[in-house]
Amino acid sequence: MKSVYILSITLLSFTIQAQEVLTLQEAISETISKNYGIQIAQSQVNAAENQVYKANAGMTPVIDWNAAVNTNLSQVNQVFVDDRKINRLGQSFGPNTNVSLNWTLYDGRRMQVVYDRLRTQSQESLLQKKLLTQNTVANVMQIYFEILRQKKSVEYLETIISYYEERLKITEERWQIGRGNKLDYLQSKTDLTTQQVDLVNAQNQLKTAKVRLNSIMASPADRQFTASEAIEFPKVYSLTELLEKAKTANRELLLLNKSIEINMLREREAMSFKKPRLALNSSFGYNFNSNNAGFISLNQSVGLSAGLTATWNIFNGQQTQRNIQLAQINTEIARQEKENLLNQLEADLTASYYQYTSDQELLDLELENKTVAEENLTISLEKFKLGASTILELNEAQRRFDQSLNRLVNAQYNLRISELEMLRLSGTLIE
Repeated sequence: MKSVYILSITLLSFTIQAQEVLTLQEAISETISKNYGIQIAQSQVNAAENQVYKANAGMTPVIDWNAAVNTNLSQVNQVFVDDRKINRLGQSFGPNTNVSLNWTLYDGRRMQVVYDRLRTQSQESLLQKKLLTQNTVANVMQIYFEILRQKKSVEYLETIISYYEERLKITEERWQIGRGNKLDYLQSKTDLTTQQVDLVNAQNQLKTAKVRLNSIMASPADRQFTASEAIEFPKVYSLTELLEKAKTANRELLLLNKSIEINMLREREAMSFKKPRLALNSSFGYNFNSNNAGFISLNQSVGLSAGLTATWNIFNGQQTQRNIQLAQINTEIARQEKENLLNQLEADLTASYYQYTSDQELLDLELENKTVAEENLTISLEKFKLGASTILELNEAQRRFDQSLNRLVNAQYNLRISELEMLRLSGTLIE
């Protein structure tokens, strides 16, 4: 049974070596280029940019060509004062065509404000895409770190299992030659099985994390790869610099600033309806009419007409004033949301910074504790081989070593996550 287990581990190690090595940067690059959510966000950016043109704001003239043909057929019966009589089938035919121009010359600068709003909304859409990209990248990094954690868990469980296998071998030999009891052997076998169950669960969690990462990268769910862990030294950050950077780079804050800008433009747009409007109207046309039963048998005209139309709303039931007030309220709401976000951002970023520095200290302690626990287990195992300690003492040393490795892996993961959150809040995770 033991040889079968060793063979399985060997085959697994060979499979891992043959798998594609996927670095964190490669995972991020693939996600940015292939993730469906980011692609949809880019399409929304394109749609918003497509709305930014002067005609959409009403700043250009509208020129139409109009054509029509009118005809009439009727029985005409007419008696004139000089006793002339007309009794015939009347027929008229009148085609006409013209080119008309309508151009709003002034509308309280509403056209310019609308154009600025369309442009700002396009910028807002781009910021929304950047926010989505940042959150998606953060999700990729978190899952990638989870893969590294589960990978480390599998490795340390394999290390622990080797100690439990050696303990089982010793207790089995002692039981067989009569120097030990069967209870120690059965306890060792049970403890080994427990560790093997933990190993199977860790391997399954590793596979599940890879499936999640493949989904975000828009890759096949069964794509096989192994995560690469780069050796990095903990970085030193300044809380003051992070807080200052967050005020100019935090994606949520930048998006809220655009929302305030858009609401202010809506306010100016609403105020423009209090001012007069001036429009130019012009038309160049041709009219023709032929009638065989009337005073004028033929009428034809070609001409150019032009005029100015001025409109100034005097009263509309305070609708304009209400729209202005609503825009002002929305602007004030956005400003209050910004103040709330700044307050929350400062608190969250400060807490993340303290968590990061604390995780650095914990990692150093766990590295030191792992060395001590491993040395303790080695000594305990040697003493157990010589019969100088009991199985309870060895079991306690194994338990402490198991806990130290588990805490070490979690400390490495927690340090990465706290740094990730700190960088996300400060807006420096991605450019």
